[in-house]
Amino acid sequence: MTNSSVNSLFSRLSLALLSAFIVMAALLLWFSKQLEQDYQAEVTQRLHRNLAEHIVHEGPLFVDGKPDPAAVEHAFHNMMILGKGFEFYLLSPNGKLLNFSAPAGKIVRQRIDLTAINHFLQQQTALPLRGPDPRGHDRNKIFSVAPVIIDNTLYGYLYIIINGEAYDSVAASVSSDSRFSQAALILASTLVFLLVALLALFFWLTKPLRQLNQGLATLEQQGFDAQSLRLTSGSSSEMKQINGAFNRLSERLQQQFQQVKSVDEMRRELLAHVSHDLRTPLAALQGYLETWLLQPQPEPDDRRYIEIAHANAEKIHRMIDQLIELARLESAQVPMNIETVVLAELIQDVLQKYQPAAEDKQVLLDVQPKDPSIKVAADIEKLERVFTNLIDNALRHCQAGDSISIRLMPQQDNKLAISVTDSGIGIPAADLPHIFDPHYKAANSVRGDSAHSGLGLAITQKLLALHQSTIAVSSQVQQGTEFRFALPQA
Repeated sequence: MTNSSVNSLFSRLSLALLSAFIVMAALLLWFSKQLEQDYQAEVTQRLHRNLAEHIVHEGPLFVDGKPDPAAVEHAFHNMMILGKGFEFYLLSPNGKLLNFSAPAGKIVRQRIDLTAINHFLQQQTALPLRGPDPRGHDRNKIFSVAPVIIDNTLYGYLYIIINGEAYDSVAASVSSDSRFSQAALILASTLVFLLVALLALFFWLTKPLRQLNQGLATLEQQGFDAQSLRLTSGSSSEMKQINGAFNRLSERLQQQFQQVKSVDEMRRELLAHVSHDLRTPLAALQGYLETWLLQPQPEPDDRRYIEIAHANAEKIHRMIDQLIELARLESAQVPMNIETVVLAELIQDVLQKYQPAAEDKQVLLDVQPKDPSIKVAADIEKLERVFTNLIDNALRHCQAGDSISIRLMPQQDNKLAISVTDSGIGIPAADLPHIFDPHYKAANSVRGDSAHSGLGLAITQKLLALHQSTIAVSSQVQQGTEFRFALPQA
């Protein structure tokens, strides 16, 4: 977990909370507006519920079963005193418009659905109850209605739209109602306060998480320093347990790291001391054996035994040199002398050193291209050791008729790709991940080759690491092996 991940968590929580509050505020404002409108509509409709009934009782609107134009005109004229917000319609029993208080061009419905009218008259539906507006195709308005009954015969309905088109025009010209604006302002202020409070609460709740993350970052950057990793106890029991567990874990890791570090230092010191201590008696042993071999006429059997002893002493000497070199490389205190190296010449010198052994095994050695202009920036001594180890390893796994080739391939990123390829016995796939481990013996190890302890490739990897380069390997059994790495061109 990183600081960015904790910040991202808090950011995501904040964004989610902000989005939820925006949606909640919009919904609350919309519902508040709807409730306000419904409240006003219900009050207005209740106030004028019996308006149509009063007008019907003032005088007959039908004569001989037909609307009386004079009576209707007189009634509509008197009702206009109530205000321009009212619209009056005289309907037939089946809802057809018979007369109305509006210009003919304003009417878009010639017949009204009586469902809302019946519900209003039966008083079975809660107010506000909205009915069809003859001036709009899909518009419904609150209304008052009364049946026109003469001699127990239904002649039609007086249908009054409350808050009609004139009301809508006036309402649209007013930007907002002051009371609603005040309510909206109070609601918005409350939501903003709650949002800030919850963000502060989230910030406080995620504080232990940030402390834990900071401890992990310190663990990653500064190493196993128990004092720098200790976390203060959290405010909650859960965070106290987590911080306590983290502190105990960091202390345990620090102790284990120190133990591993001490054991590793002891191993390197023991390796260096033993190697140096063995060098002196081994050199003396080699000297005496070489002196014995210089005797004029030693016995044949004696000479053979001494040659075997001398050869084994040389093998032990090489192994000790490798151990000392590996211990020195693992100490991470190896000086580097970077210079311009003509790579083809260096490789040719190494190949010439192995040419006699290659001819004895009938193995072909080659480097391409032999271009003296190809140069790299490297430590020539350590680079020579790299090619020595790789060619020595390849030669030991080649048979008569095989070949070892080194290819130099300049790249566009100012790097030189280098491959060392042989057509030998190859490396089993199970061994490939481990061939750079010190002392690892692969399944394809040459039988009887006890002089090679498996340190050569480990040394090669560490030498290339000093050059900021990594080595890769690919192989197929009985087809060969290829080692690849890259160096900066000079």
